Amino acid sequence: MISLKPFGELDISGVKGELIMKKYTMIFSILMLVLVLTACSSGGNIEFQYGNVTNNQIDHIHGAGYINGENNVVIATHTGLYSYGEEGWKEASSQKHDYMGFQAVNDGFFASGHPGQGSDLENPFGLIKSTDKGASFENLAFYGEIDFHYLAAGYNTNTIYVFNEMPTENLNGGLHYSTDEGKNWTSSALSGFDSSYISNFATHPTKSELLVVGSKDGLYISEDFGQNVVKFNSASMISYVTLTESGGYYTNFDDSYVYLKSFTFDSANEKEILLPEEIMKDPIILIASNPNNNEEITIVTNNLNIYLTKDHGLNWEKLASNGELTK
Repeated sequence: MISLKPFGELDISGVKGELIMKKYTMIFSILMLVLVLTACSSGGNIEFQYGNVTNNQIDHIHGAGYINGENNVVIATHTGLYSYGEEGWKEASSQKHDYMGFQAVNDGFFASGHPGQGSDLENPFGLIKSTDKGASFENLAFYGEIDFHYLAAGYNTNTIYVFNEMPTENLNGGLHYSTDEGKNWTSSALSGFDSSYISNFATHPTKSELLVVGSKDGLYISEDFGQNVVKFNSASMISYVTLTESGGYYTNFDDSYVYLKSFTFDSANEKEILLPEEIMKDPIILIASNPNNNEEITIVTNNLNIYLTKDHGLNWEKLASNGELTK
């Protein structure tokens, strides 16, 4: 039986629905591996490249996605970036930082986190962006102030949502969004959200105002930048959700099984995607969908097993076993 612990308790009873965070611990105990603090990046490196893997044992994975409009899936780890494509796994040769809140977009990726060992970058990173696959970074906001574990970004809009766990002088606690890559921020009330557990936030690839929140009590959807939300379904124990143009994917689990389901915005019908039998007791903590191929999905499990399907779940390729990358 899978043991659960609260991820966070959100008090939304404040004035006019203002989100006030009472305490922030962790969602499900299964996500402990994903939300460990350590190191991230910024700054250019002309020798940066993806080359042969020198360390094929991964301890933590904080994000996964298809960056720069390409078909290779990239994972963000405790010690830098890894890319998987037709030639197998490649490892970033430098900029080995801890990329938290990693979110792929069409022209690169957004992230937060902490600098790696020996780096002279400030800790934490706040919000950073790379358009050259991680070779260099632009410091967008809150550099040296905030480490965002909860970060969502529209794949084609670059609209950014962050949930600030540690209120500062420059950013109150709670959910905020920016439509100009961090120059200006607006707080979101999340009015109507009535669950005390959140897995993650996901925003639509092309509709900046459309946001989905995963929770232990179901999916919640907002069409006004998170100001108001309504329950989209009542699936229990959702551990991750991601959006596509027409809908998205979410994963949840119970005492016996792990589920991966697709949904559309215009229908109440959901489709279950077949999963490898060996992960029925290994909840999924990350889902990445290839924007160039709606049949391709990459998943990461709690035990750091990574799987890839290019035919919507009919066949799965195992890319990592307990954090050890395949050749």
